[in-house]
Amino acid sequence: MREEKLLFKKFGRVFPPGALLFEEGQDCSGMYIIQKGRVRLYKRVGQQKVTIDILKEGDFFGEMACLLGQPRSINAVVEEESQILVVEPEVLEDLFREKNGLGMKILGNLASRLRKAYDIISRLAQERDLPPGKEPLSP
Repeated sequence: MREEKLLFKKFGRVFPPGALLFEEGQDCSGMYIIQKGRVRLYKRVGQQKVTIDILKEGDFFGEMACLLGQPRSINAVVEEESQILVVEPEVLEDLFREKNGLGMKILGNLASRLRKAYDIISRLAQERDLPPGKEPLSP
């Protein structure tokens, strides 16, 4: 518990509901680790906001843009007051190289996201190929 308080003192911030943490197209400003609260990840499709995931305590996000050196591909908005650690890109790189298991956790997280993306693609392909009036199969 003491370690969490020290981490929060160094990297933590409290965000109110509705706070936009980052938007599609922005450069990496760091990785986020939720200590308390909820964050919604979404993608803009035309005028709609399509929810990709809702994250909670213990989840982390925002590392892909940092690791790939590319702009953000999604948006992140705080759903309820949240305590979040903001790990700057330089610190993230150091943590990733250390032998504390963070690198494996990030790889596991990325693999899970890839699986979700495959499931969504499969479902969308089924819906596209269905005759009008037919219901798609549930995943």
